[in-house]
Amino acid sequence: MRKKTSFVTPHVLYCYVNMSYGLKNALATVVRATHITLKPHIGKTVEVYVDDIVVKSHQSDLFLQDLDGIFQSLRTHKMMLNPEKCMFGVAAGKLLDFLVSHQGIEAIPEKIRAI
Repeated sequence: MRKKTSFVTPHVLYCYVNMSYGLKNALATVVRATHITLKPHIGKTVEVYVDDIVVKSHQSDLFLQDLDGIFQSLRTHKMMLNPEKCMFGVAAGKLLDFLVSHQGIEAIPEKIRAI
């Protein structure tokens, strides 16, 4: 049995053992929190889709500075990243079944061949 959430009243502590109905929109909460946290950066140095964050820079020497700004915003709002899912300094990468690079967004060649 794993506790999902809890809350305290003046007289007792309540703990759910199953996800309560009100918490079923956790993904929407994460999306909203991410957009609030990164609002000053979205469209300039970062793009966000659901729980994916892409940090971009026009110049490679500014990338670390931009990345530091993103990390500062995440720290300020106490948001955590999973290091196993992070990739840094890649020129191109797969995101939502598309290939994202400095040239733009392209379909993945394997997907095209399958069609």
